Amino acid sequence: MKAIDNTQKKLIHIALAQLKMGDEEYRTILDGHYGVTSSKDLSFAQAHELIEYFKSLGFKIKGRKCGWCAPRIDRGRPADNVFFFISPGQARMINGLKEQVRWKSEDGYSRWLNKYYKIDVVRTSIQATRVIEGLKGLLRSQSNCRACGAFNIP
Repeated sequence: MKAIDNTQKKLIHIALAQLKMGDEEYRTILDGHYGVTSSKDLSFAQAHELIEYFKSLGFKIKGRKCGWCAPRIDRGRPADNVFFFISPGQARMINGLKEQVRWKSEDGYSRWLNKYYKIDVVRTSIQATRVIEGLKGLLRSQSNCRACGAFNIP
């Protein structure tokens, strides 16, 4: 006859807590049904039967969730007070695009950033996305300039 295992012992004690069953009532069940005074003395089959009995009383086994299988938080739109910093990829994209734009003055990029976005430095991911799209628009408008024959951006 196989003895009770540790998992079954834990489940029995979790069930007692979940069902808010007193020690006296628990000992009465053990003695009346199985003729033992402690869950350590139960066989594997008896422990299984006791757990099934607790389930019939309303005990629910709740599995532990790991980080991979736990429910995911919807990250579609962060809260209004949450900001993400600019990513390294966005910073590279901005630097690459601002190098391609032909500025009329040496500080053209910083002037453009201040005039259209009211910022001195791109800090957040949202700002970076807007600046990238703005720089792409500048490149498109420069490529459409027939007088100077600038870049041809699709």
